[in-house]
Amino acid sequence: MAEIGSTLRETRIRKKIDITAVEDATKIRAKYLRAIENEEWNVLPGPTYVKTFLRTYAQYLGLDAHLLVDEYSARFEDPEELEVPAFAREQRIRTRVRRVGPPSRLTAVGVVAGVIILFLLILGLTAGNDNGKSTSSDQAARKGSKHHRKRSTAATPAPTPSNAQVKVAVVATRPVWVCLVDSRDTPRVNGQILAAGAHAGPFASKEFKVTVGNGGGDLEINGKLRNTPERSRPLSYAIKASGTQILSPAQRPTCR
Repeated sequence: MAEIGSTLRETRIRKKIDITAVEDATKIRAKYLRAIENEEWNVLPGPTYVKTFLRTYAQYLGLDAHLLVDEYSARFEDPEELEVPAFAREQRIRTRVRRVGPPSRLTAVGVVAGVIILFLLILGLTAGNDNGKSTSSDQAARKGSKHHRKRSTAATPAPTPSNAQVKVAVVATRPVWVCLVDSRDTPRVNGQILAAGAHAGPFASKEFKVTVGNGGGDLEINGKLRNTPERSRPLSYAIKASGTQILSPAQRPTCR
């Protein structure tokens, strides 16, 4: 197969289409279009944007977009493990419980012997007491016990309030409808259609609820990009500092 960039450039020139006309029609910046034609992939933001822009450009020129995207993936994209824990079904992790059996006979004998020795030691220390007066050893033991209780009380950590905030931004890899509201149900992206390459945010709040119309509206959560699957139906998520979960249709925000 011919080079990806050469195929796009030759088709555009053959159809007598200027690069600015492609930019106006696809909403993809001219510098990205030239980078695709020159196969300068490092100029583009990342593999997700490359495939999205490549698909949009090919469809505009009437070429087989799937064939060009597959050719790019096979030749230039390195296999990597995608981190999308927030938008996949969470698998339950089974915790192995280690059963502790009854103590061995040797251990039981040792415990009994220790108790007897301790009892005899206490009798020896209390034998010299006169008229119920406490010895210096008893007083030191009581002081040590009080000191230990004070240290134990001081070492107890105070509970931490759960007021952590999360930062969320919306990065449109292709035209997509987005509704994003914060913990006060205030719209941050008020049911708008974002063009390909648009960037909204980041916004900070204790919690966000977002509805993405048809996928392609990737979410940047605390600086990490999370891809939303490309679906024909809307998808909704609740985003907190502790994690992200999928919302049911009855819970999704609509910005109406």
